[in-house]
Amino acid sequence: MKLTIPHLIIVMFIFFTANFSSVLPCTTFVLRSSNHLLFCRNLDWYTGSGILITNQKNIEKTACIDSAQNPVKWISKYGSITFNQVGRDLPFGGMNETGLVVEHMSLSNTSYPPEDERPAIQACQWIQFQLDNYSTINEVINSDKILRIVDANSNFHFLVCERSGKAASIEFLNGKMICHSGDDLPVEALANSTYEESLSCYKKITEPGDNVSLNNFFKAAQMVNNFEFANIESDIEYAFKTLSMVSQGVFTKWSIVYDITNMKVYFKIFETPKVAGKQIIFLNVPGTAKVKSVDIRGFDFSCSNTSKVIDLDIDKEGSVNEFFTDYSTAINKEFIVKAFSFFRKMGVLVKISDDDLDKLSKYPETFKCAAKD
Repeated sequence: MKLTIPHLIIVMFIFFTANFSSVLPCTTFVLRSSNHLLFCRNLDWYTGSGILITNQKNIEKTACIDSAQNPVKWISKYGSITFNQVGRDLPFGGMNETGLVVEHMSLSNTSYPPEDERPAIQACQWIQFQLDNYSTINEVINSDKILRIVDANSNFHFLVCERSGKAASIEFLNGKMICHSGDDLPVEALANSTYEESLSCYKKITEPGDNVSLNNFFKAAQMVNNFEFANIESDIEYAFKTLSMVSQGVFTKWSIVYDITNMKVYFKIFETPKVAGKQIIFLNVPGTAKVKSVDIRGFDFSCSNTSKVIDLDIDKEGSVNEFFTDYSTAINKEFIVKAFSFFRKMGVLVKISDDDLDKLSKYPETFKCAAKD
């Protein structure tokens, strides 16, 4: 079966990058102390629907792009857990079993490399590729030698952190990968401006006025620098407090804290409102959400085992490991439909054929277990 990225993904990210990079900037940052390493992330968007899914290792995959683009092929080396809204293997971010975390944000002036001999991959699946294959920042950066992103409408840059504590920002500007790490990454944060612009603004000390992205970077940077000295009872609470400070109100849908030290993920999923005609109805107090957690060490990532999934909006609190169920194509399609049905209700013109939707939901059926675990 010939598989291409369906029009629905392209339309979504045209809308995403065209309307939200400056108005609803997502924010990421790394908090580190003598005994804790946390990676934190807000997703600012219209809907918080989606699944948390385990991704098995030793799985043969071919990138979900037009075969004419020479899609990259690989066998996953590591298991991971990812936050997905538009289908399995197309995550917004996640962490693998080695402690590598990869998260994306929109960057309007992104320019991916021009076509060359390297095989290609879509921007969201680039995240999955890194989690499938690598444990270090250097490996992620060096992957630019063997593959390139082909995605005309998903303008992303990335913040990445490994278990040792090394972090990096990765951007694609003027057709080239631009990385900041080590001494070149004095502030481990990122929003929706280039890292260079964000850092330059922060060094001026004064707050950057009406630019929401730069304001969020500025606030996150201050909290990052004060983390070691903060008088707090819980590092996780400090992380969520910082995420709250850079929240975009009712548009912040996910707040995620990856506890890399203890291999756990804490997350809040804020309410996606009901849409009735021209009315947008919140049933709960906006900005309130239960804290859920997942222990990555509680999963078996062997390829002989079925991937596990959970509805991000499950009405539970605390550890939710026990509530994961077996993945299926039907579940994948259910959440893809849920996301795009909401876009339509919000008045977003999305033209999606049933055939495209079906291809996307069935894409993971092409995966094969490569070898005995």
